[in-house]
Amino acid sequence: MQISNINSFFKKAGQFQLRFRWVILILICIFSIISLSGLPKLKMANNEEDWFEDWEKVKIDSDRFKELFGSDDFILVMVQAEDVFAPEVLEEIKILSERLENEVPYADKATSIMTVEIPVGTEDSIEIKNPFDNEVPQDKEELQRIKDFILSRESLVNNIVSDDSKETYIILSLENYEGGIEYASENIARPAQKVILEEEKKSSGILSLKPSGMSYSEMEENDIVGKECKVRVSSGFIVMLLCLILFVRSLRGVIVPMIATSAGIGSVLGLSSLMRITADSNMITLPILLGMALSVGYSVHYVNSFRMHFRRTGLRKDSVVKAVEETGWPILFTVITTVASLISFLFAGIGPIRWVGGISASIVFTVYLYVIILIPILMSFGKDKQILITEPKTKKTGATKADLCFEKIGNKIIDKKLLISAASFIIIAAMIPGILRITVNMDYIEMMGKKIPYVERLLNMLSGKLGSLYSYDVMISYDDPEAFKNSDSLKNLEALENKLGSLNLTKISGEKPRVTSACQMMKEINRMFNEDDINFYSIPDDDDIIAQNLIFYSDSFKDWFDIESDNFGITHVHVELSGYDANLIVEDIDNAKKYAAELFPDAGISIVGEVVEYAEMNHKLVTAELKSFTLSFVVIAILLILAFSSIKTGLIGMIPNLAPVIVVGGIMGYAHFSLDMLTMTIMPMILGIAVDDTIHLINHIKYQLELTGSYREATVISFREIGKTMGMTTFILCAMFFMYMFSPMGCLFRIGLLAMIGLSAALIADYTLTPVLILLTKPFGKEKEKIIYEYKEA
Repeated sequence: MQISNINSFFKKAGQFQLRFRWVILILICIFSIISLSGLPKLKMANNEEDWFEDWEKVKIDSDRFKELFGSDDFILVMVQAEDVFAPEVLEEIKILSERLENEVPYADKATSIMTVEIPVGTEDSIEIKNPFDNEVPQDKEELQRIKDFILSRESLVNNIVSDDSKETYIILSLENYEGGIEYASENIARPAQKVILEEEKKSSGILSLKPSGMSYSEMEENDIVGKECKVRVSSGFIVMLLCLILFVRSLRGVIVPMIATSAGIGSVLGLSSLMRITADSNMITLPILLGMALSVGYSVHYVNSFRMHFRRTGLRKDSVVKAVEETGWPILFTVITTVASLISFLFAGIGPIRWVGGISASIVFTVYLYVIILIPILMSFGKDKQILITEPKTKKTGATKADLCFEKIGNKIIDKKLLISAASFIIIAAMIPGILRITVNMDYIEMMGKKIPYVERLLNMLSGKLGSLYSYDVMISYDDPEAFKNSDSLKNLEALENKLGSLNLTKISGEKPRVTSACQMMKEINRMFNEDDINFYSIPDDDDIIAQNLIFYSDSFKDWFDIESDNFGITHVHVELSGYDANLIVEDIDNAKKYAAELFPDAGISIVGEVVEYAEMNHKLVTAELKSFTLSFVVIAILLILAFSSIKTGLIGMIPNLAPVIVVGGIMGYAHFSLDMLTMTIMPMILGIAVDDTIHLINHIKYQLELTGSYREATVISFREIGKTMGMTTFILCAMFFMYMFSPMGCLFRIGLLAMIGLSAALIADYTLTPVLILLTKPFGKEKEKIIYEYKEA
């Protein structure tokens, strides 16, 4: 395929644009107004139900669990003090509990050491009492007696209060609510936050309050993500402006790309809003900054070409057409390959990644249309300028000092081609072991980053005896509604507790595993019916006693142990974790299933909880990464082969683009950067963007070869004419991703760093590997007789 033939098509397209420029401007204004009208209605959310295509299958056990045992959303407030039984601390706990119950929507009941009701058995009676009776005793001896009494209850110690009396929980249970976690984060957690902050401020430092819970953490995450979105997008916009000023250095060359970029990105987001597509709040900065960077890159390619021809001829409209002719095809082809790599995310099977792929591809294509339509048209307005001819026009006419510098670089690279080949091989080989070290880990703490204030607070909680961020439940179900009304079943449940307590990540508090089930309830009731003797804190052997205790539980005990459904054929074991490790949690969950199946061979076994969903995500991420990268690689390779009408040239073009992907993978492994929701987008994205400069360079070398007949001269001319522009576009992209480096969010910092490394490696590969491979393999055929290159005016 002759590049000159393709360029002639774009020459005609440029002439058409100028002929009908007013009509085109009116049409694009109408389209922009309609599209941008949807922008104020854009909705953003971070809904876990969009994570998987088969989310219904993933959530079926979780939904059943909630139906049986109630909402799994609570507002938890860890109270930390020198002694949580100090009168002033107890008073604050009482006030905060009452305010949470009264002022938080959907509040059910606040449970704390001030409100908990404890069963007590004596020789003559059975009593369920609140040790404090909702009043803080002023008598020290009475207070000490109550403290000793509460700390004597096995089921409370290191569950609701620590054995050293330095930590305790206020647990606000919530009624069922509609609208999901997004609704709860704003309408439940927000009022709770107001109450907690006010009470902590009043406490004068005698205690610290550390809130948590699903909706509460979701609210705090949304706050930090929203703030980061505004900061990264606004800083990206400033960087875009500075890059245009630095590289274009003309008022029109700055303003026109800014208009094209803003209108293109705004139109896509506005149209998606009109189509009722909800944006992902965690991922939205990525397509916006990518659109900005690529739009400026396309603009710089075109504007630099226009300015070069305008310097040569002084003819504005002719220079506009000439720039469209030379840059139209390579820019279009880079857009196609970038869009192809982004579309590969649609097959990842993960909701947020699909959204990023679809919206990013749309933004890239739309900003291209705005750039390629608006810039030539708006650049065509104005006067020609007179050129003073002081020397004959040559092939170097219009070249700047920087262009001539790149010409020298091109010559040096040609002279050192064997050394460059050897060095490239060594670097790539050194990165491969790093790729093998990449781990998959959807750790919430690692993704958000320890610099985030609320994450730092959660880590502080985790270091205590009561704190736990991750947990799961083992649900055991029989068809027989009486299955757990016998001693053998409950003793097997106790045995399962002990096995789960020995797993890798089970949290240990005061040498006691944080594992709870109906067994604690049964032991407490048995102790109560035996004069509160600690020796009877055990599972009774008599099935009749078990049945009697369960009747008592149903009538009087549910507020303390809400861990048994009305159907005594279904129960669950709750396991709290000390942290999150992808490999260990998968191992723990597999072992939990195995242990439960061994002890209850005829029962249905289900594992539910957020960590189960994260574990499923780990598996999905690996599959999604392989799918998207493989598809991206295959599609781009096919496109290169078709574009250059040569399998050899297409494959040569892929080699320099695999190099940066290998470098990024190696760095991830060596730096222990886990594969997560955001970092999984890096490799396919780098492949799609990196190929842009490769296309520009190969296209230019082939075009110059058609004119000169010499591979060396074609390469040198290409370096002189587009080498600087390639560097500019990569600098702009890196500058955009550099904005992520200032983010306290760990996932954004890592994606910024890896993108900069990958894009820089891609540029180096294009400056070195691409020309070397072309010179060594001569994919466009043999050299012709050298012809004299003369500049001809458009």
